Amino acid sequence: MTEEEVKVFLAEHKVCRMATVDKNGMPHIVPMWYVILDGQIYMEATGETKKVRNIEFNQNVSLVIDSGGFLYDYRGVMMQGKMEKVGDEKMFKRFREALAQRYFGTTEHPGYRALTSIPNRVVLKFILEKTASWDYRKMAF
Repeated sequence: MTEEEVKVFLAEHKVCRMATVDKNGMPHIVPMWYVILDGQIYMEATGETKKVRNIEFNQNVSLVIDSGGFLYDYRGVMMQGKMEKVGDEKMFKRFREALAQRYFGTTEHPGYRALTSIPNRVVLKFILEKTASWDYRKMAF
């Protein structure tokens, strides 16, 4: 995919898979919602989850977003980089507002209220280092 196609693809999709590695070298892969702010990917998690503990130990992560059910329409993006906790309260609020709009349409939605009532939530920022993409729709089979 071109750089512009990747941007559109990331904006169209709402779930990625994030891979972290624990202290024993075991991969840990989980689905995550994400928000793009100022061209950067942000996520939210509970502070004591395995993924957050893994990031505290080793900031290297991979993200994958893909779609398609058949060879002819399969496409996706794999990104590698670092994940860091965001301590800025202003960014946390900005993230939450964007999350509400993207996934719930409003901060008044019961699902949003339930999610944001969970204690010890942290915002994570993905620092992109490498991208690979594919779009089998462009291939001649």
